[in-house]
Amino acid sequence: MKKLFVATSALALIAGLSPCARAEVTIGDDFTVGGRVKQGVAVAYDKSQVGGGAEIGQMNYLVELSTSWRPHDNVTVTGDFWLRGDWYSDLGGDLTAPGLQDYASPGFTDRFAYHLNERGAGRPAGPLPSPAHDPFGSSDSQNRFLSDFNDEVIHEAAVKFTDPENLYALKVGKFVRAWGQSDGIRLLDVLHAQDLRQKFILGDPDESRIASWMVAGDIDLARLGLGDAFEAVGIRAPKLELIYMPEYHRDRFIINNPTPDDATSGGLYGLPFPLLADKASGAGIPFVGAHLTDREPDRFGFEEPTLGARFKFEVLGGEATLNALYAYQELPIIKLAGATVVVGNALNDGGNAMVTVPLGSEITEAVVQGAYIPYLGSGSPTAEGAQAILGCPGGAGPLCSVNVQFDLDYRYRRKLVGASYTRDMAELPMGPKEITPVLRAEFSYEFDKPFNRSRTVTMFGDEVEGSAALIVDPSRSVTKRDQISFMIGADYFLWLPFWEGQDTSVFTSVQLFTVITPNGEDLLFQAPYAAKLHPVQNYATLLLSHNFDDGKLAVEILGLYDFQNQAWGVRQRVDFNYFGDNWRPRIEVTHFEADPEQGIIGLGQQMDNVEFSLAFQF
Repeated sequence: MKKLFVATSALALIAGLSPCARAEVTIGDDFTVGGRVKQGVAVAYDKSQVGGGAEIGQMNYLVELSTSWRPHDNVTVTGDFWLRGDWYSDLGGDLTAPGLQDYASPGFTDRFAYHLNERGAGRPAGPLPSPAHDPFGSSDSQNRFLSDFNDEVIHEAAVKFTDPENLYALKVGKFVRAWGQSDGIRLLDVLHAQDLRQKFILGDPDESRIASWMVAGDIDLARLGLGDAFEAVGIRAPKLELIYMPEYHRDRFIINNPTPDDATSGGLYGLPFPLLADKASGAGIPFVGAHLTDREPDRFGFEEPTLGARFKFEVLGGEATLNALYAYQELPIIKLAGATVVVGNALNDGGNAMVTVPLGSEITEAVVQGAYIPYLGSGSPTAEGAQAILGCPGGAGPLCSVNVQFDLDYRYRRKLVGASYTRDMAELPMGPKEITPVLRAEFSYEFDKPFNRSRTVTMFGDEVEGSAALIVDPSRSVTKRDQISFMIGADYFLWLPFWEGQDTSVFTSVQLFTVITPNGEDLLFQAPYAAKLHPVQNYATLLLSHNFDDGKLAVEILGLYDFQNQAWGVRQRVDFNYFGDNWRPRIEVTHFEADPEQGIIGLGQQMDNVEFSLAFQF
């Protein structure tokens, strides 16, 4: 078990620079303080965002202070506080993201550019043939300082009580607990929502998990006298972990929404505004924007909490867990809530219009599915014809646009069970150093997972696909399916026989994932994006890490591949440890290759960047 502990500990450390990796200063007996100050500058180079060349796309900063105090042998008080944000809105370059459909382009298939860090050229009332160049832009600065004290400043504030006989431990406060060991894709590490605003899916898990107010109890069943009963069936060192989490969090992300009445910018790591297109004809859907409203459970629900349990034990020479979770979904289901007709403006700007007219969800579906979508699929739609459908015939009259209102509903429950197993394969020494690999496996089964449909039936009995399938009554656009996920992986300290000067091993971790959704045809991977879910999804990850120059030059590569969408992403880090124990310069490259909006990697295909950062840790 010692080898197993060493290997799994190495994996956790290599996964990224975590708060635990800092140096600490001892202030007095049983009281330590640690922290770090970090500033990064990310240069974006994706040609669709910068048009060639490069622009400053992100300037993340972090100030962290952590403390640990042990006033009694059985009591530990811990704190971890963050001040962080992004200077991009003040000092960044002109990044552009895909915006609303360009009504002046053939078939409405082109999209207006959306400037993420400056105002657009304006949104005039007309005329139609010559819309203003790049009319959409934002000066959104919500990422400048993530200042919510409870949600974003407190990362840990907890007290841990331990029984003198080590029968149990009880931790109360705000903190995180990690389940599972998979990299890049989470199967069992689902106790906490993720913050995707600064690094998307390739961030360090220790920094992306969102802490919650909770109670965690750990019970050593063997010390309670139940060890013999478990050993009778081959189980050793049984322990039970119980979680009570009254505070709710969802995944944090920002959609780069160009709609003037609801404009938001997440900058470099903002999720793209979805392509709006009629699946059948291929025509874009012009004059349509989106207003998004979050519908969440109560932030604190003592009667409707997240509940979790994990049974940990040793069996067959390895470590196993059985997991159960009753929580809330972290990503939304999209539901039609109505629309607003903007009379007097073709570019969805209610603040620059003659009048705005609210519509209910039934009327919205009737107009869009009964007239607008059929017209766009007629074969030769024109901007003037689309205006006529919206009730604005053009000419000397006013122009119109429509902002469809969608609820992002997070109120669905998550019901999941799972298991994991990790074993040092001592029977299989390999390589010139006869190192044994560590095998890992995870499994999860989620019941009644909600999905938006990619194909559905309108109130008129017609079948629609893609973006249009969201503009129907939620009773016809939402369904539920069970989902099964597997992961098998191997960790190995690699010595290369042809590398004569190799002084330390190359840590190597390979993982293969399969996600199965029975009866998963005609579902969306993640609304509001129109990409269909593959009933069987396969992914692979590869993690390589090696220290050169006596440990002073650390290189790490994490790769992710999506087999169904033939997409890949990579994160490469180089740490320069030449400046003592406190200063940590780093160069980090993040790159995605995927079709836009296709799968999880497709949502990040515009996030390519090179980040230069400097951290001072103590």
